[in-house]
Amino acid sequence: MTRVLVVDDEPDELALLATHLHRAGCEVVEVTSAEAALGGDLAVDVAFVDLRLPGMGGWELITVLRERLPGVPVVVTSVLDEHDYPVADAVLPKPYTSSEFLAVLERVLPGGHP
Repeated sequence: MTRVLVVDDEPDELALLATHLHRAGCEVVEVTSAEAALGGDLAVDVAFVDLRLPGMGGWELITVLRERLPGVPVVVTSVLDEHDYPVADAVLPKPYTSSEFLAVLERVLPGGHP
């Protein structure tokens, strides 16, 4: 089973993304801060990271994830477009549709599915 880290401080956004991931057959690790993400089990196959986080921001978290989890895809969840985030493997723009979510998930997962 694909294990996915989701980091978002907005409860509604976190719940929505987790619901999509559960429906896709993924195990989801939900946290509301970068510090909580780094303090937990980082054995994940992909990470979805919001950039606006309290404390340590999303950019800094992505930098640490790249060091600790080389090769693990990072998806930025944001309101801006993909060209603004060259460090991300993909961008899931907010708000997003179910089909946009599935397209991003298929693009970043090995084999294209959970």
